[in-house]
Amino acid sequence: MPAISAIISAVLSALGFITKNPFLQKMVIFSFFFAVVSYTVDFFLGKASNTLVNASQILTLASYLGFLNALKVVFNFLIAGFIAKQILAFVRS
Repeated sequence: MPAISAIISAVLSALGFITKNPFLQKMVIFSFFFAVVSYTVDFFLGKASNTLVNASQILTLASYLGFLNALKVVFNFLIAGFIAKQILAFVRS
């Protein structure tokens, strides 16, 4: 039992350190929302990719060259960064 309480104490002290450090707060929130946004975009892109890519030759070429994947990563960073910034601004106010 003392080992379990030591583990719980270590986890809680780590969480306390994260809540006091603004850089770590932003990293944790950003990584969480990046994962959520990435999963959501991948899900909907998987649903629409067949019809989207077959719509024109330009989209087929863009998909083949990886431009659509690059846009997906850029949008993930933008959306996740915006969400993390808004949450931290709300928490600080």
